[in-house]
Amino acid sequence: MMADKHTTDHMAGFTLSKEDDAARSTRIEVERAGETIRPFDRSMQRGERVAKIRCGADITPQPITWLWPGWVPAGKSTILAGAAGTGKTTLALGLAAVLTAGGRWPDGSVCQGRGNVLIWSSEDVADDTLVPRLIASGADLARCHFIEGIAQDGESVPFDPSQDIPDLRRAVDAIGGVSLLLIDPIVSAVACDMLRANDVRRSLQAVVDFADAHGCAVSGITHFAKGGSGKAPQDRVGSQAFGALARMVLVTAKEEGSNRRHRPGRSRTSPRTMAALPTRLTW
Repeated sequence: MMADKHTTDHMAGFTLSKEDDAARSTRIEVERAGETIRPFDRSMQRGERVAKIRCGADITPQPITWLWPGWVPAGKSTILAGAAGTGKTTLALGLAAVLTAGGRWPDGSVCQGRGNVLIWSSEDVADDTLVPRLIASGADLARCHFIEGIAQDGESVPFDPSQDIPDLRRAVDAIGGVSLLLIDPIVSAVACDMLRANDVRRSLQAVVDFADAHGCAVSGITHFAKGGSGKAPQDRVGSQAFGALARMVLVTAKEEGSNRRHRPGRSRTSPRTMAALPTRLTW
């Protein structure tokens, strides 16, 4: 979906509600036609406005559900970042293979249940690159699905992650649900100025909403930002919003002086903490 000026935002600790579906649909059609509408102004709303507050005593704590325990959370977004040639796609497809065929995760833990994987990539072609690599990883291809486009008015148009994530709902229902969505690269889901963190967060909200609605893990692959050598991993994934919005950030690295790849990472216990452990994860 296009960058939404009216999606959920947070201000001074209060949550502002979303515009309703009818208003959203009308606005999107107008924007696609190249027309403009008057900016949303809350002062034009009628009636008394009261901030909604929820008491902590009324909230039942819920545990995080994990796809790969301790590493990839279900129903949340994960960023998989690293320099070129460090094995980001290899790791992602390896995780897909474990999920679809069963077996063990890279840390040796057992995959508790098989699931479907949905893949969108502008980097690699499914026929001669992704499918052969999935086969080599031992994936169950019957559970691997690739996004190829959007059917619109009898014609097929390219899939645009920055606009079309919400349109995946019916397709996902048709294949019996999905446990993992891979987006390569995740920057394709951003239709705004990459340097403006608030705009990036709004663009990525559709991805976050998809993960929550379907209870699936969403893994977005991205390259390290240029000129970030020596900085902390979370400062090298591009916009600050990528690391802040994701529940988990995994980082791949190549061992100096050899061809060994490391896949360091660590679960994020809060939205503001992350540690990268140099753990060698191999199959």
